[in-house]
Amino acid sequence: MARFWPVLLFIAFAIFIWLQPEQTPTNSSTSTLPTPQRIISLAPSITETLFAVDAGDKVIAVTDYCQYPARVKNLPKVGGYLDPNLEQIVRLKADLVILLERQYALNQQLQQLGIRTLSIDNSSLQGIRQSIIDIAAAVDKTNKAQSLLSDFDSRLEAIRHAVEAQPKPRVLIAIAHSSNTNYLDKVYIAGQQDFYNDLLPFVGATNVYQGNQLRVPALSTEGLLRLNPEVIIDIFPDSAVYSPDIATLQQQWQRLDKINAIQNDQLHIIQADYAVIPGPRIIHLAEDLARIFHPDIDWQRMNHVD
Repeated sequence: MARFWPVLLFIAFAIFIWLQPEQTPTNSSTSTLPTPQRIISLAPSITETLFAVDAGDKVIAVTDYCQYPARVKNLPKVGGYLDPNLEQIVRLKADLVILLERQYALNQQLQQLGIRTLSIDNSSLQGIRQSIIDIAAAVDKTNKAQSLLSDFDSRLEAIRHAVEAQPKPRVLIAIAHSSNTNYLDKVYIAGQQDFYNDLLPFVGATNVYQGNQLRVPALSTEGLLRLNPEVIIDIFPDSAVYSPDIATLQQQWQRLDKINAIQNDQLHIIQADYAVIPGPRIIHLAEDLARIFHPDIDWQRMNHVD
């Protein structure tokens, strides 16, 4: 039986979105429009950002996968990533729908129906920062965004400074896998074109995968052996959202005992909602990774605000 771990949830969407062809975004003009009072968010990262810039009281509906902050669980749902309920979106009479840039066809549909939209691209670290700026500007919360990004940048720079003299391990970040056997048949990893890769220089590591052609590389067992990473990070959503069989997963990885990371006990599983959502809390993942890659640093002395 196939086990396609987080793909059924957040990662499925990330892979689907990253594989879509590039399109030119067509946002509704916001230059003379009033501040929106009824907002629909079509991604967990967008929902999180709206609440982070103090616009959560304007959110009237979210996707089936939006779980943070906790109060969004009680909001009306408008479907999933790949199957948004257009009828429900129209019925709710939103004055702004925020979605991802690669949801181009949906954006076009909404605009044809006279619904104001804002599309953002948060597939990279710079994109995450820009999405915070753009969302905040749309809801007249620019000052809050500036404060949020100032804290984000100072924490990221503190990590970079702490690890700059440290050796940089060659790291593989797994974001999904499938298996029909006792082995990992296919592992989807962070390539060179996503926010995971963008974080690595700041946390003192190097992506073991250096190819530029694939957004989401899929590796066989042989491919994993060829890359031979020094550290493996396997990322999952929070257990409240998805609960994989960690013991079985660890056994599957341990069978790849010719990989340096497995030989040296450097397989690390991160299970946290913020680890799969490209929003403001991605700084927590950066801090987690820095601690894993550089355990000899006294991180308790770092003056971070969690």
